[in-house]
Amino acid sequence: MVSEVSLSGLQKLVSEKRKTAFVLFRGAWCPDCTAFRPIWSAWSKDRKGPIYEVEVERGGNEWTKWGLDEIPTVALFVEGSENERADGAITSLDLDELWALAERKVLRPSRRGSARGQR
Repeated sequence: MVSEVSLSGLQKLVSEKRKTAFVLFRGAWCPDCTAFRPIWSAWSKDRKGPIYEVEVERGGNEWTKWGLDEIPTVALFVEGSENERADGAITSLDLDELWALAERKVLRPSRRGSARGQR
């Protein structure tokens, strides 16, 4: 399930609390974001986890603060830092790859001491 968060709320989640966050930066004014909306909605509807959406103003200082070159941008933040991102013409496959990375790194950490290659 996706939660709306403000830019200041995102700052607190990511930097201060060092929470894991899977974040869509989007703008209501952005035609590419409008085109991406059905992909994002279908992909995210049954996901459980730290998924957020942030509204970005046209030409606002958040572009520099969050290192945005274009939107939509989906970014994965882990322990206070951006780990990976997809931007521009994002597909559901791109989202799946980012989510798999999040699961490996944070959402489902591997068990310590387990033997590799054994099932």
